[in-house]
Amino acid sequence: MNTKQLEYVRVLSIEGSFSKAADTLNITQPSLSQYIKKIETEVGLPLFERTGGNVRLTDAGRVYLESGKRILDLEHQMNAKIRDIAENKSGSLVIGTSPFRSAGMMPEIAKRFRGLYPGMHLVIEERETGALIEGTEHGEFDFCLSLLPVDEHIFAWEKVMEEEIVLAVPSSFAPLPSVKAGNRKYDAVDAKMLNGLSLVMISETQVMQRALDNLCRDLDIRVGKAAVVKSLSAQVAMVRAGVGAALVPTGIERFCAEGEVRFYSFIQELPRREVAAIWRKDRYLSEAAQALIEGIKKINW
Repeated sequence: MNTKQLEYVRVLSIEGSFSKAADTLNITQPSLSQYIKKIETEVGLPLFERTGGNVRLTDAGRVYLESGKRILDLEHQMNAKIRDIAENKSGSLVIGTSPFRSAGMMPEIAKRFRGLYPGMHLVIEERETGALIEGTEHGEFDFCLSLLPVDEHIFAWEKVMEEEIVLAVPSSFAPLPSVKAGNRKYDAVDAKMLNGLSLVMISETQVMQRALDNLCRDLDIRVGKAAVVKSLSAQVAMVRAGVGAALVPTGIERFCAEGEVRFYSFIQELPRREVAAIWRKDRYLSEAAQALIEGIKKINW
């Protein structure tokens, strides 16, 4: 078994048809069909049940795919350990993160990492939160930067920072009455003043939308929708354009020119977003990955 064989079987199992899988893999359908038949001949059993134009894994196919992932993961861990022993570090480190953190945080991290490990290079894979956790579980990253909590039976993690949830308001809006409040990053407003406002929102699959839903429920307030977007970068662009205010995590300020947006903390104690480096418990975390995590902790986010 090799990486190519496993990838072909994995993609075909996901797509459910040879034509779709061939498009995804950028090969011809006959080539893919012949390749799968060759693997099945080597195994001695069919890996896929073919019904019309659709396919699905047989019991043997599921065993092949699951066992293959474990075998290749063990190979990855062996290679990582050997790289750590070698005096001259080389190779790559694959990190999963959100587009928001990739653009705002990773340039500084990559520069520091190059100073420590000039023979290695970072590969940054951008995904949304759910896809980051799924990719980490499947061994696609050395680790990912995402939000806690995660399943402690599957993952190990190290918290690297906390993000305060703040209110972003277009500079064209009138300033809000605010006060100094404890350890908050900005002058604070009463969250109850959100009642009746129309906000730029993130689609409800996002963590920030759940935070807003919980806030409205706890304070018995209602907010309208000025716009609904799928990413933090699109959300802050809407705020800059004056479409409406929004709840955002600290760190988003890096995407705003001075004076474009006013930021306010909340008087109420909102839960902070805990950001962690997350990896699979059974996966070896290399010396380089550990050094990178320590560097992330030092970033002023």
